[in-house]
Amino acid sequence: MSRNNDHRDNKSQVLRLNVGGMFYTTTRPTFLRHPASLLARIATGHVQVSRDDRGFLVIDRDGQVFRHVLNYLRTDRLFLPDGFREVALLREEAIYYELPGLVGILDGMLENRRRNLRRGGNFRRGNINPNNHDGAGIHGNRKISASVGDNLHLLQEEDDLDFIEDSWIGGALT
Repeated sequence: MSRNNDHRDNKSQVLRLNVGGMFYTTTRPTFLRHPASLLARIATGHVQVSRDDRGFLVIDRDGQVFRHVLNYLRTDRLFLPDGFREVALLREEAIYYELPGLVGILDGMLENRRRNLRRGGNFRRGNINPNNHDGAGIHGNRKISASVGDNLHLLQEEDDLDFIEDSWIGGALT
């Protein structure tokens, strides 16, 4: 095989993507790691997508969240930064890209969050009730949000708590 053909073969293995205005570069084998996914069908040409003026494949989805999808494709593991708050959005993207393994991981994360919220918002370092100095329970704790500067907001039980679950403080108000 000539050197020129090698270059062309390598170039065909590279995928340049414009996902929601964010640009990514990956390889065709990365997209093919999950053969039943939409991304694999894009890589094989079974699903046609538009190209932008620079020749990048255009996927009209959330570009910032796509980095986590791409990392999952590369490793079959999910690595999210501390305090990541867009788990539900990432789950929707995983559904769109037809990645059931990633959906399952995210479902587990969302269920753990819901379970922790039902138990009163467990903390990584333990669940301590300041009214009970032995730390043996959560009775009497109140939930507040300290996510906006020094402003503390009481939360009602029916409030949507997914977006603030990691900023809860127990027992500060009585």
